[in-house]
Amino acid sequence: MKKHLIITAIILSVGFGYVSCFAPAYCAKLTRKQKKEKKFIDIGNVNFEDKNYELAIEYYTKAIGINPQNAQTYTKRGNSKYLMGDYKDAVKDYTKALEIDPNKENAYYNRGIAKSELKIYDEVLADYTKELEHNPDNVNAHLNRGTTLVLLERYDEAIDDFTRACELDSKNVTAFYDRGLAKRYKQDYQGAIDDYSHVIELDYNNADAYNNRGVAKFYLKDYKGAVEDFSKVVSLNKNFKRVYYNRGLAELSLKNYEDAVVDFTREIELNPEDDLAYYDRGLAQCGLDNYISAIDDYTKAIEINPQNANYYSSRGTLISATGGDLAKAQQDLDKSIELDGEDSEKYFTRAIILCKSKSYLSAVDDLNVVLKMNPKNTQAHDLRSFAIHSLNDK
Repeated sequence: MKKHLIITAIILSVGFGYVSCFAPAYCAKLTRKQKKEKKFIDIGNVNFEDKNYELAIEYYTKAIGINPQNAQTYTKRGNSKYLMGDYKDAVKDYTKALEIDPNKENAYYNRGIAKSELKIYDEVLADYTKELEHNPDNVNAHLNRGTTLVLLERYDEAIDDFTRACELDSKNVTAFYDRGLAKRYKQDYQGAIDDYSHVIELDYNNADAYNNRGVAKFYLKDYKGAVEDFSKVVSLNKNFKRVYYNRGLAELSLKNYEDAVVDFTREIELNPEDDLAYYDRGLAQCGLDNYISAIDDYTKAIEINPQNANYYSSRGTLISATGGDLAKAQQDLDKSIELDGEDSEKYFTRAIILCKSKSYLSAVDDLNVVLKMNPKNTQAHDLRSFAIHSLNDK
């Protein structure tokens, strides 16, 4: 059975730096045209601060009409467009700012953020790298480049960026948190645990860090430790997404079936369409010998997600094992194999059901498939011998 755990998303730091276009000491020396430009920019800034981005764009555009060579105004307008979700036009403004001033502060960084929303990650990397050439100590640029590298599954490079961010700011929660995620994706679970533990030292009530540390512990089969971390999450936030499901899986692995049922039930109350919660509650019910309840849970999981082969095979197996309707059990295995014909266990289970139904020839066919996939499966050899012997006795 595959275990599905929720990992909190990597944080993408978004920051915009503002530098006044006109120093107050020199305002008296401005021309009438420059004063008008400044007035439009100031009005745009006020509207930006008030989150009236559309109006801010209008006034920045007026300022650009007066002076189309002011890189800072393009940057400001690009920031407004970004925050309105107009990422393509934001990129255009940042690009124009860089054409005017290739050394413009934050322009590469902000353009990289906008491009990340457009999912053009190679260009995102190029922008963050250019930003770091100009400002190698930009912590957020390291964080965001690391994030992009994770999305590209280049985990070692991502860890290097997050490590540099940690070195630049030893109390940066995001840097340690994101490095933990990269290590988890690399399956360095102990390394991930170490980073999440450091996050917790910096921020004791960080529910995300406890959740993700619990996930890493789960993968190291430290189920008790995982339960402790998930329980801490519950104490911090009773509505934390999927935490009851995660703790239920850990309890299930510890064979604490009653506790698992309670957690999966709570997850279902919060997310009634969570098919995995129904399925895993069914597994826990089996551990308690509550077979009717288990079949009901498998059935509900199938209703929600009729494309999961495991749901059918588990229900069919349980129906067969508890002396239920063999025809229904076979139908479930038929459907399971239709959805996933690469799993030898499903063919083996169907062969058992076919033998129970005295359909020995069909059972032999299934067992031949099993042995083709796994020639060393002794159980399949034994069952096929039984089926062939039973055929000969007919």
